[in-house]
Amino acid sequence: MNDVKNVLWFIFGGFVSVAFWGVLGLLFCATIIGMPLGKQLLKVAKFAMAPFDETIEVESNFSKNFIANILFLPISLLMITVYAVAGAAFSITLIGAPLGKGYFKLLAVAMAPFGIEVDKHHEVIKEWEEWKNW
Repeated sequence: MNDVKNVLWFIFGGFVSVAFWGVLGLLFCATIIGMPLGKQLLKVAKFAMAPFDETIEVESNFSKNFIANILFLPISLLMITVYAVAGAAFSITLIGAPLGKGYFKLLAVAMAPFGIEVDKHHEVIKEWEEWKNW
């Protein structure tokens, strides 16, 4: 089911998010100073490609990423606004509600993109535990 959601997500606007985060990551990678930031933005682009397969975890030690998140704040505010409006618009309909969830997941990432860890294995284990206990 997640594969269907990911395909629909990519068709109905996910490609724009992937392109935005990917291009921004490549621009940051063009400089030596921005390379660590660009690498993290490319990680966000990878997550934006298929948000229904993966979970995100925010590191507990946010202080080491504080300066990067503050410098990224103007772009973050723009992306938060876009994801909130798109998520709300998709969530109005019954069919679009799962896609709205994808936008809200990316909204959480846009708030502070330099503190996330994308963990694919965790969600698989969680689903297995839910199925096993059913």
